[in-house]
Amino acid sequence: MSESLRVQNVHLTRETERNGTRCVEAEVSTEAFGPRGLLAYFANSEEQDYEMIAVLHRDASLDTDWYDNSAHNAYADVSFELFENVEMKIDWSARDLFKEQVLAFPGVRDGIARLL
Repeated sequence: MSESLRVQNVHLTRETERNGTRCVEAEVSTEAFGPRGLLAYFANSEEQDYEMIAVLHRDASLDTDWYDNSAHNAYADVSFELFENVEMKIDWSARDLFKEQVLAFPGVRDGIARLL
């Protein structure tokens, strides 16, 4: 995994639902995407842990997103492309490492458990 994707900070924001699945939204800060530049969504998994079901790049700005701006995607789903290797395949170990970094951040697992 790229050094620029190393997790610097995590803040749990809310319980929500994505595609019918109850989950918790986490703002994730990394060098590559800046403070709160990624939103990671975690749901319960069958393995008594949490599954990262989506990662969004938050590129919202009041300058460009105060009106319906179809030319700008303020929240882009990067769940797979973020972890693509040079062969354009998903590097599952990099994805798992990112997920574990987020979950290992102080208070995150307990916070998800409380919200779910």
